[in-house]
Amino acid sequence: MKRFLVFIVSLCSLFIFSLTVSAEIPRGSLPYSAEDTKKVLQQKTEYNRAYWTLFSLIASSAAYTPENGIETTYLKGHGWEFAPHRITDGKTTVHFITAKGSMSDGKPLYVIAFRGSADKKDWTADFVTAQVAYGGNTLEESEKVAGFHPGGTKERAVVKAAAEKADATVPPKVHKGFNSYADLTLRMLLTSGTYKFLEEYRREEDARLLLTGHSLGGAVATIVGQRLIDFGFAPDRLQVITFGAPAVGNMAFKQMYGDRMDLIRVTNTRDPVPLTYQAVLRNYKQFGEEVRFRIPKTFNNMNHFLNLYLDAGLKNYYAEADDSVKQGILQAEPDMQRKGADRPTVLLYVDGNDAGKKGGSADVKTAMQLLERFMLNEYRALFPNYVVVRSPLDPYEAMHTQEADYLLQIKFDAVTNQYNNNWFLTVEQTLSDKNGNVLASGSAGKRTSPLAGNILAAMEVLSVEKEELLKQLPWVQGNAGK
Repeated sequence: MKRFLVFIVSLCSLFIFSLTVSAEIPRGSLPYSAEDTKKVLQQKTEYNRAYWTLFSLIASSAAYTPENGIETTYLKGHGWEFAPHRITDGKTTVHFITAKGSMSDGKPLYVIAFRGSADKKDWTADFVTAQVAYGGNTLEESEKVAGFHPGGTKERAVVKAAAEKADATVPPKVHKGFNSYADLTLRMLLTSGTYKFLEEYRREEDARLLLTGHSLGGAVATIVGQRLIDFGFAPDRLQVITFGAPAVGNMAFKQMYGDRMDLIRVTNTRDPVPLTYQAVLRNYKQFGEEVRFRIPKTFNNMNHFLNLYLDAGLKNYYAEADDSVKQGILQAEPDMQRKGADRPTVLLYVDGNDAGKKGGSADVKTAMQLLERFMLNEYRALFPNYVVVRSPLDPYEAMHTQEADYLLQIKFDAVTNQYNNNWFLTVEQTLSDKNGNVLASGSAGKRTSPLAGNILAAMEVLSVEKEELLKQLPWVQGNAGK
């Protein structure tokens, strides 16, 4: 993980608030320095891991609804280019997205996010427990080793010899269904004359590749990552981050291949899927660095859903951000920024910032505090020049004092339901000019719950409100490139 992060964060400035749309979602990752102490280096690594985990969660979620999902809309708003893919070969159908974005200094990051189980075919592949032999340095060789092509005696002999050399009692093997998904993906990306994604990535020597996915998608991402290394792709340019993924191979596979790839396996305390094969069948073993999210017991009937991982990932990210601020490594989220001499200044007035603290369950209060922080940061990212002021200060007096050109009054709120754990997230905004003329006013709301995904509700509500702002303020950052 560290070798990938050292490269990737060296591409980014310390605080990402550039005037052009960047693929780095606010607030960005942290660069390493030769002067970093051991303590600082450790905290930066923890922060960057949390940052890229949150990004990978959003990308993995986007893989489920790539054409019209709110996650795709959100990432496109930060400069990402997306392409959805659906490949079918016999009984196997693979769904994934490819994406490419630029860091703040223009260096490229390529992403492949695989969809988890979403239909009967996917679940059928999940429940297959048979294994096939793993090996080969080309796609043709790997399929011969697995027994999918005639011949392969020579290739399997090479695999057996390698296993004996590594003191493995049996040859390396992987899950047959997951392997079929991975090979089908690679067949398209490596041999098709139409898709140039991996070819373009390989040509850009300063680019990095991130593979990610949830559940079945995470298992496929793991095997694809290993295959790419087999086929000559540099392992130090590759990162794999998975969520709730089951084990993909046997002990020999772990022993021979587990240490050569940067793999972060994110699990949660109430999700049985990552240990299913390993617990039931002795011939499956997990590997990689495990990051474990703590999920409240009240969610134990829905513990594998990606939305739970998303909300836990947001909480984890802010916890690491706060620790970095305490250590003086990261700047606290600024309430004032003036970076565009030719751009107007917007006063962001947060009205009633006790949202989520009054009434409702403790879970809703905690979730709302995180979402308010997330949404306010999204508003900050829209404007090169802004000042944040909170009630009970007078907004018009503050506007005059700060010499602001526009006043944007924002109110975040949570309306709870006493009968179940569903609740409404609402955002009200009113935009006025410096003469007091109201240019736009409205509100948006979304019913949410742990199962529905709180961060997705926040993205959806913000999307509606941002569209209204874009109509009145064509110069804001969300309009870049439109």
